[in-house]
Amino acid sequence: MENEQLILSYLGKNLKKTPFQVWIRNPQGENYYVVNSQRKIEEISPPPIPQSPTFTTIQQNHYVYLSFCYLEDYEVIIAIAEKDYFMRDEELELLNLLYKLSYQQKIIQTKDLELENLIEGIRSITSSLVLDEVLKKIVTNALKVIPAANSGFLQLYDPVIDRLLPKAFVGFNDRLSLFKVQIGESITGKVFEDGKPRIYHSEEEVFEAMSKYHVSKENYHHILSAAHPFNSPKSAMCVPVSIGKKRLGVMIVHQRSKDKKLTDYHLNLLNGFASQAAVAIQNAQLYSEVKVRLDEVTELSEQLKEKNLFLSRRNDVHETLTQLSLQHKGAETIVLELNRMIGKSISYFNLSENTWYPKHANRFPAFSPDEMERIFLKRRKPVYVDVSAGKKECYYLYPIVNGAIFLGCFVVPASESLSQLDRITIEQGSAVLALELVKKLTMTELYYTKTHEFFNELLQNTDPEGCLDKGKEFNLNLNSFLFVTVFEMTIYNDLQSLEMSIHRLVSQIKKRLQQFSLLIYGFHNKVIILISLCDPASLSTIIAKYHAIIKEWKDNSGVPLRTGIGTMYKGIENIAKSYEEANQSLSYLKSRNKSGLFSYGEIGVNRLFLQQPSDDIEKFLSEVFAPLQTEKGENNDLEKTLLIYIKNNKSAAETAKQIHVHINTLYQRLKKIEKLLNVSLDDPEDSLKIQLACHLRETFFHSPT
Repeated sequence: MENEQLILSYLGKNLKKTPFQVWIRNPQGENYYVVNSQRKIEEISPPPIPQSPTFTTIQQNHYVYLSFCYLEDYEVIIAIAEKDYFMRDEELELLNLLYKLSYQQKIIQTKDLELENLIEGIRSITSSLVLDEVLKKIVTNALKVIPAANSGFLQLYDPVIDRLLPKAFVGFNDRLSLFKVQIGESITGKVFEDGKPRIYHSEEEVFEAMSKYHVSKENYHHILSAAHPFNSPKSAMCVPVSIGKKRLGVMIVHQRSKDKKLTDYHLNLLNGFASQAAVAIQNAQLYSEVKVRLDEVTELSEQLKEKNLFLSRRNDVHETLTQLSLQHKGAETIVLELNRMIGKSISYFNLSENTWYPKHANRFPAFSPDEMERIFLKRRKPVYVDVSAGKKECYYLYPIVNGAIFLGCFVVPASESLSQLDRITIEQGSAVLALELVKKLTMTELYYTKTHEFFNELLQNTDPEGCLDKGKEFNLNLNSFLFVTVFEMTIYNDLQSLEMSIHRLVSQIKKRLQQFSLLIYGFHNKVIILISLCDPASLSTIIAKYHAIIKEWKDNSGVPLRTGIGTMYKGIENIAKSYEEANQSLSYLKSRNKSGLFSYGEIGVNRLFLQQPSDDIEKFLSEVFAPLQTEKGENNDLEKTLLIYIKNNKSAAETAKQIHVHINTLYQRLKKIEKLLNVSLDDPEDSLKIQLACHLRETFFHSPT
C-alpha cells in the first residue's frame, strides 16, 4: 500500500488538478477496487482492455484509459478525462515500471507467505503418526495453504467396498460421511480415476461437472445436505492424493465467496501440498500397520524396528530440507545435502542459469542442456536413461518443473535401482528446489527493473556525476569507450516461457562476456547490454562471442535471435546515441525479415530511410515502376532489365550478357522504359531518381531479380 500511495503522489504531482481515477486488480483478485479518485469524476467502471506486454491506451466515452498488465492477472487501469490528457511516452514507461516494481514486491511477499504456510502445513501434518489426526490436519492446513478456499474434504479409496470414503472435512456437517462415490463418479471420483487435477471457476461449472461424471441421486442429495444451506460452492479445486503411480484418494476444496479468485497457480500449490500429504498419510498408514502387527505378532518386532527406522529417516529428510529452505541456504547447499543423504553423486542442472550443481564437481553426467530439454519436452515424470560412452552407464533423471515450465533436472548415477527412501528424498528435494527457483526468478526480475531504471538515467544523462558514481557499482567505467547491444527474441509462445528464455539468454551472455565490464538486463522480449572498454580493439573479440551465442542459441532452441549493435563512443553522453543506433540496426533487420547480428555502421546509406514510413516508400516505388506493368507479358522483362542495368552501373554489354539478349534488343528495351517512365537515363536528375528507386526495391522489398 505504501508503494501505491507513492505512485498516486507521483500521478497527482504530474496531473496537477486534472481529474483521474485508478483501479487495481490484485493477483488472484476477482474484481477491481478503486485506489484513488482526484477531484472526483463521475461514477464509471473500467472497460475491458486487451492485454499488452507494456501498456495499452484506449479512448472511450470522453475518457482516456491507461492499462498496465502483468503476470497472474495483476492489472492497473487509470482513467483521465480526454480533454485533459497530456502524458508522454516516457511518463507512461515510468508508470509501467513503478507499478511493475510494486507488483513484484507484493508477489515476493505473497510467495514468502505461501511458502511459510506450505512449509508450516507440511510440518504440521508430519508431526503425528496417528492416522485420524493426520487426515484432519491435512484438510485444515490445505485451507491455510489456499486461503481463498472456505471448506473442503478428503476422501480415501477403500478397496474392500470399491468406494471413495470421506475421512476428514471442514465446513461440512456429519452427513458428508454418506457421500461415498465410485471410481469415475462425480468430480472426486473422476479425479481419482485419471489422476488429473481440476479447477472449476463458477457454481455452474461445478454442478455441470458433477452431472457430466454421473453423480448418483443419493450422493447428490448427501453432498448438498452436508453443506451449509444456501451456500453452494462458487468455485472448486480437486487434486489426487498420490505417491508415484499409487493413488490413495482425493482432496477437494470449495470457495463459497468470490472475494478472491482461484487460479491454476492455486491448483498447482494444492497439488504440491497433496503430494506431501500423501507422504504423511502413507507414514501414518505404515505406522498403523506396524503397530497392529506388533500387537498381533511379536515375532515381527525386528521388522517393526526397520520400518520405524525408515519412517524416522524419511521424516529427518523432510525436516532437514525444510530447514535449509527456510534458512535460504540456496541450491548448492540443498544439492550437497541430498548427496550426503543418498550417498550418491547426485547433480542438479539449473536450466535458467545454464549451471550445474555442485559447482566444484569433478565431472558432470553425459547430458547436454538441449538433450535434457528434449527428454522432458512432453514428459513430466522421472525416467531411467542408459548412456553408452566407452562403457554403459545408467542415470535416473528427475525433472523439476513449475506449471508447464521445465526448470531443471536431477541426474543420479543408478547402476543399481534406487531405494524407495532415495526416490522419496529426491522427490522432496525437487519440491524444495522448485520453490527456491521460483523465488530466485522473482528476485532476478526485480534486479532487471532496477537496472532498467539506471539505464534510463544513463540515457537521459541529467546527472552525469551521479551516474558515474553509480556506474562503479556495476563495475562500469563510464568515461571509457562504450557501446550498446540489443538482443531480441523473434519467437515466443507466452509470457512465462519468454521470461524463462530471457533469464537463460542473460545467463549465457554473462558467461561468454565475463572478462568484460558490462551492464545487462532483460526487458520484455529483449536483452539490453552496455559494455565499457578500455581498449577499443576488444570489440572484435566481443563480436565473435556474439556470433557464437547466436549460433549456440539457434542450435539448442531452434529460435533465431535478432541482434543490433550501436557505434562505440567515448563518454557517458553518447550512450543514448549508441542505444538508438542499436535499435535502428534491429529495425533494419526487421525490415528485411532477417535474423542474426547487424551493426549500425553496416547500414550505410540505408540509414536515411529507416525512419521513413514503409507506406511512403511503397508509394514512391509504385509511382516509378507502375508504368512498366502496363505492357502485358513484358512487365517482368522491362522491370528486371531496368534493375539489372542499374545494378551493373549502366553497362549495356554486361546487362545484355546477364539477361541473355542481343545488345540491340537491350537498347530497344531501354528506349521503351524511358518512354514509359517519361525519363532520360542520361539526365542526372532522372538517373538519380531511377537509381534510388532500384536501390530501395532491392533493399527493402522483394524484387523480380
